[in-house]
Amino acid sequence: MTNTTPEKSSLSFVLFSYNEDARIEYAIRCFRDFGPVIIMDGGSTDKTKEIAESLGALFLSRPASSLPQSETQQNFDFIKKHTNTPWIYWGYVDNIAPRTLAQKLVELAEQSVYKKVMVPMYTYLWGETSHPAQISEFPATFHRDYMDFSDNHIHHMGRFTGAASEILTLPPRQEYALRHFSTYTIGKFVAGHMRYAEEESHYKFESGEKFSLVKTFLAMIRYCYIFRRSVLLGRAGVIIMVSYAFSRFMVYARLFEREHDITLASVENSYSVAKEKLLSE
Repeated sequence: MTNTTPEKSSLSFVLFSYNEDARIEYAIRCFRDFGPVIIMDGGSTDKTKEIAESLGALFLSRPASSLPQSETQQNFDFIKKHTNTPWIYWGYVDNIAPRTLAQKLVELAEQSVYKKVMVPMYTYLWGETSHPAQISEFPATFHRDYMDFSDNHIHHMGRFTGAASEILTLPPRQEYALRHFSTYTIGKFVAGHMRYAEEESHYKFESGEKFSLVKTFLAMIRYCYIFRRSVLLGRAGVIIMVSYAFSRFMVYARLFEREHDITLASVENSYSVAKEKLLSE
């Protein structure tokens, strides 16, 4: 175990936030003993700033962007400008690490063999914490000179510029698992994922991808599989699984609408023609 103090740590903990006064305390307390904590805020109007600064974090207002995702080159350049450590933890306020994981990440920031670290991640949803709804892998830390976020798009975490042999994946054990406490009700879920669907469908459309019913249903089935562990949560788990499957449906439904130029205005125009025809009979 390393005896590195937070001030001498080679790892900065960067946390993205927006109106997080209910949970930012936990994230800062989680990491502040292991390195500098930098809050990349997206325009909070609550007490996020006051709480963050009272706990010793550096609070920064990140560059304005119309994109729903924070994984952009603009944000990466901004982070590099305001940090001086070689390693960066790129995370979010709803992610909490056990001390065993935080300590391990600090230790790995002192070595020179690996340049990126993947960790297991347990995702909890709808307030259920008895079982994770999903177990996945998350790119927790990386060396600042080995990542490129230019041309990054939604649901992706930049491009690693090193060799595959320079990526370390920690074993799927609880002591190394990042906990993702995702705060959703169905209303917030649909509203939030509709924003993601807009961006992802735009990317697919501009890339030349065509709508396909087969792709749509395969994507929905895939997400049911990804969230299969949620069935251990009973009825809430089924709601979780179906909600995420529906999020994929929204992406492809919007792709279909983009392909056929379907808007509220075009729908009303079509109805106006039909109404005029009925009235003229």
